[in-house]
Amino acid sequence: MGGIMLAIYLTLIDNEDDKKSFEDLYNQNRSKAYAIAFNILKNKTLAEEACSETFFSLAKSFQKIKNLESHKLDYYIVITVRNVSLNLLKKEKEHIKAMNLSEDIPELTDETLCDRNYDNIVDCIKRLSYTDQEILYLRITLGMRYSEISLALHISNAASRQRFQHAKDSLAKLLEKEGIYNG
Repeated sequence: MGGIMLAIYLTLIDNEDDKKSFEDLYNQNRSKAYAIAFNILKNKTLAEEACSETFFSLAKSFQKIKNLESHKLDYYIVITVRNVSLNLLKKEKEHIKAMNLSEDIPELTDETLCDRNYDNIVDCIKRLSYTDQEILYLRITLGMRYSEISLALHISNAASRQRFQHAKDSLAKLLEKEGIYNG
């Protein structure tokens, strides 16, 4: 399937040299993009869809991004696949909620309580600044080291550690306020 999709993406690019560059970009980043998407979505089909949307978007904007420095391009790809995956996850949850509305109200179980806490935690994260969300995502979800984060964000190692600590503290305060966490 990857070859067919790559051929589709390449039709969006006019220049032969750019097509070769995009093909290299695709081959170098396809597995990483899929891993990021699967980590967020926990579903192979949705992860494939997220990768397809990501590379379609990258192909459409290739003229703008092709000259980015390597680490900036890597960061751009990571953020794009993350955002596409989060949007798909949101759509999937809305679809599931819509389906559940037509059914009887479910029994309150540990699982539904856990889902509610998860939703509350996600809401708290969404209330954080973009900078805080970004650093938490890079450090926790992607497992990036401070040195990698500092390269991606063009900040020092110390600044990446401070931003991460600030983001954790801000999230803890919000979670405490919501009664989800007792620090």
